[in-house]
Amino acid sequence: MAANIEILCPCCESLIVIDRVTGEILLHKKKESKSGLSLEAMVANLDSQKSELAKKFDKNMESQKDRARKRDQGEQNDEECEANPERI
Repeated sequence: MAANIEILCPCCESLIVIDRVTGEILLHKKKESKSGLSLEAMVANLDSQKSELAKKFDKNMESQKDRARKRDQGEQNDEECEANPERI
């Protein structure tokens, strides 16, 4: 009955070994992460993500400028209608 208790954490998948008698943690071994990618590949991936985000940002900025231009045109048309009610 003096065997140790081994627990596998469901969240981080770490192995925890506990002494059954004293309750002390004897071992806490984190799961080895295997990304499978080299540092160069990860940097290249980040660079491509950065360029994609920059393109999306530029597209949204143009969209916002276009919206502002249309809004300003609409306000200008409203002012013309108020100044010349017979045109309606």
